[in-house]
Amino acid sequence: MTQAERKLALLCSTISVIARDGLDKTTTRAIATEANLNEAYIYQLFDSKEDLFKEVFATLDDELVSIILFRLPVMYMESMDFETRCRALFFSCWRFILGNKDKCLCFIRYYYSPYFKKYSYDEHNKRYQSVLEKMTPAFRKKSNVWMLLNHILNTMLDFAVKVFNGDINDNDDTAEHVFLVIYSSVKPYIEPHHLINKEG
Repeated sequence: MTQAERKLALLCSTISVIARDGLDKTTTRAIATEANLNEAYIYQLFDSKEDLFKEVFATLDDELVSIILFRLPVMYMESMDFETRCRALFFSCWRFILGNKDKCLCFIRYYYSPYFKKYSYDEHNKRYQSVLEKMTPAFRKKSNVWMLLNHILNTMLDFAVKVFNGDINDNDDTAEHVFLVIYSSVKPYIEPHHLINKEG
């Protein structure tokens, strides 16, 4: 096994262990055991357990941004009304989140932990700048678009946890409900022309 393969195995095992046990109970021993590797490899490949956690979150964060940007062109389709475009973008992101339970739970547990603010906050903000820039034209001037995008993400994550916990069903009715909760809260801030500039 190469160093790159060991690193990938440790990143994947960290996601599984955090999703299963929670962030505070995740140990380097548990991570190594899950990966079928000697614990010493963690400290060869990462500066610390915190560094490993940070890299795991960065990987998941990058993946989510990539999905959003990949699906974002639907917002340029002027043949559809703006709400329909928003629904199409939401549903594709929602299915991605629910289709990756371990990744989602790991992301959530880190995102809402002190680790995020201490180690990942600034990089997270930079990572989403491209999304922010492309989405800003959809909202009225002087809207706090960063706050609105955070609200959208937080709402999706909160409902995803409810699905994973079995509190609500994973079906089309739930997805539509989550969409309407989000859309109704951001609708007052939407730019009246309902267009996003492809160059924006």
